[in-house]
Amino acid sequence: MELEQLRQLVAFAEYGTLSKAAEALHLSQPSLSRTMQTLEEELQGKLFVRQKNRIVLNETGWIAVEQARKVLSSAEELAERVRLAERSRQSISLGACAPVPIQDLRPLLRELYGEITVSAELRDTDEALLEGLHKGEYQMVVTHQKPPEDEALFCFPYREEHLSLLVPAGHSLAMLPVIHASDLANQNLLLYSEIGFWTQVCREKLPEAHFLFMNEWDAFGDLAGLGAFPCFVTDAFSHRTQAVNKVVIPIEDRDFQTTYYFVCMVQEQEKFRELITRLKEKRFRTEPL
Repeated sequence: MELEQLRQLVAFAEYGTLSKAAEALHLSQPSLSRTMQTLEEELQGKLFVRQKNRIVLNETGWIAVEQARKVLSSAEELAERVRLAERSRQSISLGACAPVPIQDLRPLLRELYGEITVSAELRDTDEALLEGLHKGEYQMVVTHQKPPEDEALFCFPYREEHLSLLVPAGHSLAMLPVIHASDLANQNLLLYSEIGFWTQVCREKLPEAHFLFMNEWDAFGDLAGLGAFPCFVTDAFSHRTQAVNKVVIPIEDRDFQTTYYFVCMVQEQEKFRELITRLKEKRFRTEPL
């Protein structure tokens, strides 16, 4: 029995007739008919009710179709896992919930594993990251919440991030010593679109604010430094915040502070032992703004 025979059986079930299935599979109708006959012989059971110029699946045939779909799905999963395993030998894939972890880990990964390609992907939710980790899409992820208890996962908190607001010196908010979410109601705020879970935080916690989204980082940086709109800045890289006639005001709400968790599969812990040691030794600290 071959997978191609099962694919043709499933196609017949989906299209309903030999002619339509053969057309979809780019086969001749006699060829598909022979495959169905051969499959019956190999399974040692009748799968079809044969009528004049037509065949239809019988009860046994539908059972065969159901099982064939499961076999094909398992075969696809096998092939995907092999591809991911081979790719993991040649590259390291990182998934993160925000830009800061990518900027933390990518240089370290390149330093420690210089001969291996490092790829990084930003995702909006921890759930998507953990699902990707379990599926082998990522070899490590960084979440903004501690993952649920799972014996298959190794994790530890490695740094914090606090957001502040960068405000033009002449803005009405500039005189405030700290910012609360309520202060930003009806304010026009400049927001970079690729910030992972922070986008959802801003939408949920600042429902009355008006956001001007930008997806070009260079243009966003220019406008943030020179424009009239307040924008968010992070204490993770405060030394990069250089803007004339701007005031940085801490946001006091806990919703705009987070702890990042490094997560990998337990069986990969030894492989990334040196990285984990470096992360723990480095002890990333937030910088005063």
